[in-house]
Amino acid sequence: MADSESRFRVVIVGGSIAGLTLAHCLLRNNIDFVVLESHADIAPQVGASIGILPNGARILDQLGLYDDVLSQVEPLTSNFTWTDDAKPITDTVAPLIIYERHGYPVAFLDRQVLLSILYEGLGDKRHRVMVNKKVTEIEHTPEKVMVRCADQSVHEGDLVVGADGVRSTVRRQMWQYVESRGMEHEALKEKNLMTSEYNCVFGISSATPGLRPGHGHRTFAEGYSILTIIGKEGRVYWFFFTRMDRTYPASQIPRFSQDEIDSHLGPYLQKPITPNVPLAEINKRAIVRTFVPLEEAVYKHWCVDRYVCIGDSAHKMTPNLGQGGNSAIESAASLANSLSRLLKGPTKPRTDVRDIHQCLQAWQNIRQKRLEHISQSAYDLTRIEALAGLKEKIIGLYLLPYLSQYLVDKTSATIVGAAKIDGLPLPPKSLACTMPYLDDDNSVFKRDNVLWKRALSIVPLVACYAAAQKTMGALITQTEPFMVSLFVEGIWSAENGEALSLARPLYNIPFLDKLFRPAITCFLPSISGSDPQSRTQMLSFMADIGPIYGIWLLESYRKAHSWYELILPIAAGIASQLKGIGKFAPIYYALEHFRSPLSSLLPGAKHQITQEASSSLLIAMTYMASFCN
Repeated sequence: MADSESRFRVVIVGGSIAGLTLAHCLLRNNIDFVVLESHADIAPQVGASIGILPNGARILDQLGLYDDVLSQVEPLTSNFTWTDDAKPITDTVAPLIIYERHGYPVAFLDRQVLLSILYEGLGDKRHRVMVNKKVTEIEHTPEKVMVRCADQSVHEGDLVVGADGVRSTVRRQMWQYVESRGMEHEALKEKNLMTSEYNCVFGISSATPGLRPGHGHRTFAEGYSILTIIGKEGRVYWFFFTRMDRTYPASQIPRFSQDEIDSHLGPYLQKPITPNVPLAEINKRAIVRTFVPLEEAVYKHWCVDRYVCIGDSAHKMTPNLGQGGNSAIESAASLANSLSRLLKGPTKPRTDVRDIHQCLQAWQNIRQKRLEHISQSAYDLTRIEALAGLKEKIIGLYLLPYLSQYLVDKTSATIVGAAKIDGLPLPPKSLACTMPYLDDDNSVFKRDNVLWKRALSIVPLVACYAAAQKTMGALITQTEPFMVSLFVEGIWSAENGEALSLARPLYNIPFLDKLFRPAITCFLPSISGSDPQSRTQMLSFMADIGPIYGIWLLESYRKAHSWYELILPIAAGIASQLKGIGKFAPIYYALEHFRSPLSSLLPGAKHQITQEASSSLLIAMTYMASFCN
């Protein structure tokens, strides 16, 4: 055993996904641990499934476990959303976009299978995972924690981690410890924080005709919703959510039994999974089903002294978003990172409780912000799918078809901020993606996203503007007397004797006439054909400027932009026409660079310009050549 292991020991309560992931992360950091699981089986089949998203997959890949996971799944390729009368709302390939951007597919598998992979992956350290160890009491001293189990065994350590789920024993013991220190009010607020408004029957069914592997289906309906994922070999993972009669506080959250499932599902069996597959078809093929309340809470205090909670014991969210398990994996990895940094400090017989507390508080402060955001997204999605109110109905039934790209981008924004295991190399899959993770060592994107560095990089463009102002400004000043005399006379005469009144309305809009008359006057020799040299100069000017302005317009058509992005190139084009492109092009480029970092354009398909838009530039350039005739 390494020296660091002999000095510091972590007691993990709960052989959950969070607990076993933490065990792997501690093992990779040479930190001693023991896992205490209350059940007799480390991987029981309770009917639960888990979706692995890129933020969780990258950590599993770092641990060398992801290939085992990948062999058990059918990556999602398409998402379909339906109303309760089987009318389509959306049909997207969002999972494929996520795969391309982040290097890992969205996929579902049995929770039991993932637990088995995590357990078997410990190899010769599996003896550190102990079953039939129901924790009954935790004694906290300044020097250590002593975790007592129902079988009278006692396990000592420097830190106890609650990875024991929503009804966490460690969390209850931590509250008692907080109360013993005179903070009864804080403990009471924590105890009342959890609520439950929805329940869920989740199940796993055998292959069902009409449901294709790799497809996901959601049914939006008032008061309930259905989520169905078709996995490898047609295995169906499904969730039936219903809104309860009220929002229950923590002390009154109801429990449900297996005997209640049939009566609960009965009124909904003909509700659609797809237009051709009702809920009854997957229900009658169910291998296992479970009926549970859906608790929701992001606790304010995850840790105190030698206590810390991760996973559902710290941040419990509804499963609609698919981020509960992935967030637990992240929390385990980030906690191991923090402990590893702590133990790289000065050598001590045991780490002081104040050092541990400060370390855990710093970890919590970072993780909590992220989890509050993710949990709120899960909260909102649950209520949109169940059409909980007028706002949710408008979004779910009418706006959702127009928000597909926005929702994919929002999902990506969440994924790229994910934690990783600091002490392990990044997997090739995560480096081959098109949207870098924020913690990758990608200096181009990091530098590109720093506002003051982007501001500094536009200094040469400001210098170009100053040079143009000095040179072109002086030239324009010299021509102003000639232009003024023309407007005073009100007549422009060509060399061939043709005369044109400059006072005649051009657009019959006084403001536009006044604005554009000087520019039009400048081009009269070219337009009229009275001066061949001037006409040649104009054609050369258009050949130079036309493609540049066309590119400006095309830039505004990128998928990363909204329609209002057209305002900038149009305004810059008008200003360039009036005051000279030499002065306003640097301003345009500076604004574009400052407002739109490469990191907002390059990821995934966001850099693309539609074929229709790019073809229009070619047509415009071809039309411009007709001026030569």
